[in-house]
Amino acid sequence: MENTEQGPIELIIYAAILILKYEPSYSRTTGLAMLDCAIELGSARAKRLTVEGSGTYAKEDVCFRDEVAECTANDVFAEVTLVIKRETEESYGRALWFLTRLLSLGFPKSYQIKLKSGLKQGLPIKGLAKSGTHRFFAQALEYPNLHPLLEEYARAAMEPFEWYADTEGEKNCMPGSYAVFGLGLADRAYFPLVEDYMGKIDAEHQSVQNHFTVALAERHGVNAETIPTLVKCMLHSTDSMKLKIKADMEDDTHLRVLLEQVRGLQSYEVAHINYLIWGGTDKLKKMAAKEEGDRRQRLSELLQLAGHQ
Repeated sequence: MENTEQGPIELIIYAAILILKYEPSYSRTTGLAMLDCAIELGSARAKRLTVEGSGTYAKEDVCFRDEVAECTANDVFAEVTLVIKRETEESYGRALWFLTRLLSLGFPKSYQIKLKSGLKQGLPIKGLAKSGTHRFFAQALEYPNLHPLLEEYARAAMEPFEWYADTEGEKNCMPGSYAVFGLGLADRAYFPLVEDYMGKIDAEHQSVQNHFTVALAERHGVNAETIPTLVKCMLHSTDSMKLKIKADMEDDTHLRVLLEQVRGLQSYEVAHINYLIWGGTDKLKKMAAKEEGDRRQRLSELLQLAGHQ
């Protein structure tokens, strides 16, 4: 029906594409509903868009195939399909290159991966979505040579107020999360990446960082090298996190490093960290009252920094 390609229907399609390309991720359902409406009215173009994408990108940028991997992307649905033909470093490297380049070209960051792979591997962190997106990055992380490429991807993907499209509720996570989590657990060299990530997340709509922070403390321990990063993680975690590092703060060196890290923070931030470690102001006051000398002074300073005498 050629006449359906003109007038009001064409306007619906145009508006749908603008929404899908430029509006926040939560508006995507509106854009898709408008395309569905155009399809029901007989628009062949609307149908093509759902199959081929918006046409914004060159074909070679949204479709890659070789003997080890197949990668295709559809920006209308914000989906990337990855077919891992061989479970090798090369296969995951090609897919990571495809994803990173795609994001650099403006592909929606609130996307999801449809993964076709013979493996079913996930990160050793509780509370994460069981999805193709999660599996892909967990499996790619098995290859240490790919870690620099995973960091490059993560830095391209991280964006405040965006989330992987196959997560919701308590499992919501900002794009780049799985790569950052895996790299942070694998090597302390990626702690700066972890800290940059924490500075971008929206803790009001995401809590998976709680589970990662617990796993990070368990993997690397609590010491002078890890405390600065753990503090950054705690600052952007929620009060519901169960972080069992109170015993580690019995070490005066650890307590001193913690105090150095929280000086200069807002009082509510210090109070939040005190709560996550000791369970609240009252418990910390009772502990400080039982101590003597330098340790009592440091605990008292933590209380003062949190706005309590």
